[in-house]
Parts: sequence; C-alpha cells; structure tokens
Amino acid sequence: MGRHSRPDDVDDDESTHIPADLAPSGRHAKIWDSPSLSGYAHPSMTNTGQLHIDLVAETVLMERIVAKVHEDRDGTLHEPRQPQLDGRAARRNTVAMLGSRLAIASMGWAGSMILARVLAPDDFGKFSFVFGLLGVLSVVTDLGVGRVVLAKLVECNPWEVSYVTTAFIALRGVLGFIGYALAVGYVVLLGYSSDVVWATVVAGLVVVVATPSNALSVMYQSRLRMASVAAAETLGQLAQLVCTIAAVLWHPVLLVVVAPAVINEVVAAALKIRGVRAGKAGPLPAARAQLWRWREMLIEAVPLTIGFALLTVLSKVDVLMLGRMDTFDSVGLYTVGYKFADLLSMVASTVVGPVTTLLVATWPAQSEQFRQRTREAAMLLAVLGAAATAAFWPTADGVLALLYGERFAEGADASRMLVAGSALSMLTELGLMVLVATGRHRVYPWVALAALAANVATNLVLIPRMSFEGAALATVLTEAVMVVAIWVVVARTVAVRRLFPFAQASAIAMLGVAVTVWASLLAEQFDVPWPITAVVAPLCVFAGVHFLPITGGLGLVGLVKSR
Repeated sequence: MGRHSRPDDVDDDESTHIPADLAPSGRHAKIWDSPSLSGYAHPSMTNTGQLHIDLVAETVLMERIVAKVHEDRDGTLHEPRQPQLDGRAARRNTVAMLGSRLAIASMGWAGSMILARVLAPDDFGKFSFVFGLLGVLSVVTDLGVGRVVLAKLVECNPWEVSYVTTAFIALRGVLGFIGYALAVGYVVLLGYSSDVVWATVVAGLVVVVATPSNALSVMYQSRLRMASVAAAETLGQLAQLVCTIAAVLWHPVLLVVVAPAVINEVVAAALKIRGVRAGKAGPLPAARAQLWRWREMLIEAVPLTIGFALLTVLSKVDVLMLGRMDTFDSVGLYTVGYKFADLLSMVASTVVGPVTTLLVATWPAQSEQFRQRTREAAMLLAVLGAAATAAFWPTADGVLALLYGERFAEGADASRMLVAGSALSMLTELGLMVLVATGRHRVYPWVALAALAANVATNLVLIPRMSFEGAALATVLTEAVMVVAIWVVVARTVAVRRLFPFAQASAIAMLGVAVTVWASLLAEQFDVPWPITAVVAPLCVFAGVHFLPITGGLGLVGLVKSR
C-alpha cells in the first residue's frame, strides 16, 4: 500500500500489524486546534481579533508535536515516510502564518476602506452586520472538534488517519450547512429588510465553503505544512480584493459587494484541495465516511469548546445588539473602530505565542523561570498597549477621516474606547495562556460566561442612551472586568506567587495615561498635525519605560530581549 493510498483499497481480509511501540498513546488529547470561523465577522479584513488565539494555539501544538518526535527518537508518527518534524519546522510554520495574516490584514483593510467610501452609510452598516452575524455562528460551525481530531491525526496509523479525516470533513460540512441555515433563518424570522436577507443568503455561502475548508487546514497543521495554508489563504484574500475593486467599479450595491468574500473561500479551498491530493497533508481521505465517529469527536470537544464559544459570542454580540437596537449606520461607524483594535490583537499574538511555548516548557519543574517569563511578558504587553493608546487616542479623528472619509470621524470616540479595551485584552490573553500552560484553563469558561452576561446587560442599558458609543463603553468596561477576573483566577489556581507585576503594570498604565493626556492637550492647543502626534506620543512612552525605574530594572531593551 502506497503512502497516500486510501484505506478503502485494502481488502477486508488483509491484516495490518501495528507495532506496540507505535500504537496511539493518547498523550496529545489536549492539543489545540486553531481554525475558527470567527475570522469572518468582517470579510474584507480577516478578523485579527481572533488571531491571538489562532497563533498561540498553533505554537502550543507545534511545541507538543516536536516533543513527541523527540520522545519517539526514530521520528516516526505512525505514518510511513513521515516527514521530519522539528523545532525549525515549527518556527517556519509560525513565521509563514504570521506573514500570511499580516498580508491578509493589509489587503482586507484596503478592501474595507474602499467599501466604506463607496457604499452608503446604511449599506456599509448592513454589510458589517451580515458578516458580524456569520462570525457569531462560528460557535456552531467550529464546535472545537478540530482540537480533538488533531491528536488523532498526529498519533494514528495512516489507515485510521484517512477514516478520521473523512469523518471530520463530513462533520464540518454538515456544520457549515447548519450555520448557513441558522444565519438565513435569523434574518428572516426577525423581519430584517429584503436586502439584508438576500445579502445573508449570498454571504452565508462563506460559511458553507469555509467550514469544511478549515478541516483541510487541520490536516496540514498535523504535518506542520501550514505554509501551504498560508499561501492558499493569502491568494484567496488577493482574489477577494481584486473582485471587490471590480464590484465597486461595476455595480457598488450590497448584494454585489458581499460576493467577493465567497470567492475568497472558494479560491483558498481549491488550493488546499490541490495540496491534499498531492499528498502534502498526509494520507488521502477515505472514500467512505464513518459517521459513527462523529459522536466521539463531539463529546470530546465539548469541554474545550465552551470557553472559546463564549469568547466568540462576547466579541460579536455588541454588533448584533447594535444592529437590532439602533441603525445600520451606527453599526458601520462602530465596526470601523474594531479594525484598529484588531491590530493590537495581532501584536499581542506575536508576544504571547512564543511566551506560551516557554511557559509550557518550564511548567512545573522551573517555577521561578515560569514566574519571570510571565511577569516580563505582562510588562511588555502593558508597554505596547500604553504606547498604542497614546498614539491613537489624540489622533483618532484625523486617522478615521483620512482612511475612511470625513463622515467616519463621528465614530472617533467609540474607536478610542475599543482600542483601549483591546489594550486591556492583551493582558487577559496572557492570563488565559498561563491557565492553559498549567492545565487550569477549564476555569476560564466561567469567567467568560460572567463577562458575557455583564456585557449584554451593559449594552441593553447603554445602547438606547448612547448608541454605538454606548456599545464601545460596554466593551471597554467588560474588558476591564475580564482582565481583573482572569488574574484573580490565576492567583487562586496557580501555585506560583506574584505572577502578575501589579506595581509595574500600574506604573506603566499611569505613564500611558499621562502621555495620552499631554499629547491630546498639545494637539488641541497648538494644532499639531496628527501624524506628528502619532509618532511622538508612543516614543515618549517608550522613553519613559526605558529611563524611569518602573520595570524592575529591565528597561525597554530588557523587556524586548526577555522574550
């Protein structure tokens, strides 16, 4: 039987002997899966608000796969001619995916700016609402099944891998159709206008294609071949940008401009399929789907799904509530702020990803190094958050007017609050990764559930009174509660004292506030051009961190090198 032969080609009476030392050991039952449909909340810009989860999950996965290879010594992961997996391969995959997502974000941003300038305010709001709805449905279309399947794809023999892969793709395909039906049913039953309904019918095809396509990504991930996924997704986003420009030039109406997002997914899926057929993602899927495997996949995935499902809903529910309780124009003005907040999430992923690997490696044997790495990462994230806030807060009006047009300057205050909330969420993400590294992340769903309830309640009060600015205020208040709650949980569950540098983080926050206020007053008093303020303000934060004794003697250079 060849390396990529389908198991269906093996005769029933043919016996296959698997040596005892290659039998699945189940050690990777907690390996994480990164694919998630939450990235489709805004199709013109892949949602980098979930990027920190994706990259961190991939880093943890790669570290554990490498550890498994070193353990087995012979480098065999239950597949004939398995490619060598090592730390260098893991780093290449991380760099490839990060570079891909930066390129996707840049092209997506360009597309969003084009649409924001061309579409009427109401249509742009409807556009944002439709894809916000599809983002929420990732709770249904993902279900965390990939996190369970990854362990099976890494450890099993090639015949078992083929059957598991086929069952997984089939399950994801069914979930995609369920998500599509729920999206269309939601807008129909709640009586939205016909253009919103038809836009959902067309744009919802993203879910139908992307859900099984992400199953193919898991196959590549199990073989550390994510560079192929990165190339496919980048080319898909490029196709979307080209088609968006063509749609704007041809007929810039809502029903037409949502179609390029579907083309994006079709192109990416076609390229992934081509690589799978060429054997780049391991054994080919079997021709028959063993549907009885679905039950095991779903049962094992439930505990890992709840926390991220709540997190996904928490990050999108404000858009849906705003669309229901206010105007679609407000939705458009509000979601523009998320473009800037998501950039901070991407920055957080570049810090938290490698740090998580170090935390996994040092726990529990090297508790002092674990504590040191955690504190240094927290201080670095606090510095980056303070610098970003100081750069954006005084310049928000000018940035929005330049990139999206004068009418979007009205959303400057909401964008400021969303960026501040994203700065807080960077520390929340680090706290979650500390729980993950120590095996205590099952506590997180309870924190996320409480935060979701608080966010919904706050939105119900503030949106009728303050419109989209009320939604932004609810978001920043929720993030403040989340960062406190997650570190309280860390302090109570992880047996290492003083993990969070409270004094240093508070000093950095006060420095950021001082620079932000000073830069805002100077810009207003002396009419300083906003590009100058955007450069000088963060430099002042960095200088203060470097020269003032507020980082425990590390300074800015020490914090960067500590990674």
